[in-house]
Amino acid sequence: MKKILAIITIAFAMLATSFSADAQFSRVRFGVAGGFTSSSTNIKNFDTKSVSLYHAGITCKVPLFLGFAIQPSVLYQVKGASLDALKGADAKEALATIDTKVGYVEIPVQVQWGPDLIAFRPYVFAEPFIGFRVYQNSNFKSSIADIQGGENFQNVLDKHLKKTEYGLAVGAGIEFMMFQLSAKYFWNFGQMYGEDDSFKDMVNKFPDEAKKAFTEGKSFNGLSITLGILF
Repeated sequence: MKKILAIITIAFAMLATSFSADAQFSRVRFGVAGGFTSSSTNIKNFDTKSVSLYHAGITCKVPLFLGFAIQPSVLYQVKGASLDALKGADAKEALATIDTKVGYVEIPVQVQWGPDLIAFRPYVFAEPFIGFRVYQNSNFKSSIADIQGGENFQNVLDKHLKKTEYGLAVGAGIEFMMFQLSAKYFWNFGQMYGEDDSFKDMVNKFPDEAKKAFTEGKSFNGLSITLGILF
């Protein structure tokens, strides 16, 4: 937790310093934000379920011109997925169940556009983001958990989940007085797990269906709803 707070504090200080140095950003507003995140992943031949988690952090809005604004944030974002690998179409139970929760220090940068209607401001946005993994909790359940060499799926989950994430979100929101309420759909690009030689050697020992969880595991996609308070 100390590591998370240190990263958030440093990033926020850098944002505050860079924006306050120029007079044209005199209308910058800082605030806090948090809300609900529902995420999952898409893997062929797996039954995937979304996982409902959360995000929270700090934000600042920089008005520009013609209704545009930039709003970078630093969030602690928790994403996850629940996967069942089935034996076949007539299977009564899963060959394997994988539950993964990952906490990231995430830095999204919203590019907003919306008219100021005095009483409120509706807006749409696009939001590239990057995140750095600081926490993970993966659980694997299967009758084939132990594989050659004493390695198992749990070790693969712990060792090879990628340390960084990046992607894009699109969404819409409304701003009323000091409050912001927004919803977005996000796509994480790339694979969930690493692709180095040791990873490939390990995964090649797995049965075909279980192997797909790692070689075809797309990173998290989902929906976020956020409430922000700007001061």
